Amino acid sequence: MAKYAAFVQAGAAVFPKPKRTGTMGLFTKDIKTMNDLFVHQLQDIYYAEQQLTKALPKMAEKANDPQLKQGFLTHLEETKQHVKRLEEVFKMHGAQVKAVDCPAIDGIIEEADETAGDVADKAVLDAALINAAQAAEHYEIVRYGSLIAWAKQLGRNDCATVLAKTLEEEKATDKKLTSLAESKVNLRAAS
Repeated sequence: MAKYAAFVQAGAAVFPKPKRTGTMGLFTKDIKTMNDLFVHQLQDIYYAEQQLTKALPKMAEKANDPQLKQGFLTHLEETKQHVKRLEEVFKMHGAQVKAVDCPAIDGIIEEADETAGDVADKAVLDAALINAAQAAEHYEIVRYGSLIAWAKQLGRNDCATVLAKTLEEEKATDKKLTSLAESKVNLRAAS
């Protein structure tokens, strides 16, 4: 942990520290209905996507493999579209566009930052960056899957359709990261 603190103090952090917004816990009395849960999870993933738009450029900067670097930049552009789609879903659903703290994505970003600070070998750093990116992708896949199911349950197939576009992009990114890791990045890191 001391190594991490020195790394952050040196200004070499890979990921930005998240800006705190309003919080509403998943198991608080603020969530009484399926609609409340749906809106809360929209707010949660909205925050997560915003944090990832800040983290992806830093990941691209740290990546050594040109294909990985380009992959992060490509996904950054997709992530900006994900933010816009979420804003569209908020409006379609008649909910205020608002982010709430997402401790899960904050933890994923913090862990990735700490790990990246501990890796000296550039090939191993690329493998670590892929792992961090996939942790974020898997979190997003779970959230979007639930949001789509809940939207359908609430009779909001229009919202589900918009969210499904993002889910498919998240799954495609995860597959590309796996392919890149298995075809060359992990091999280089292990040699």
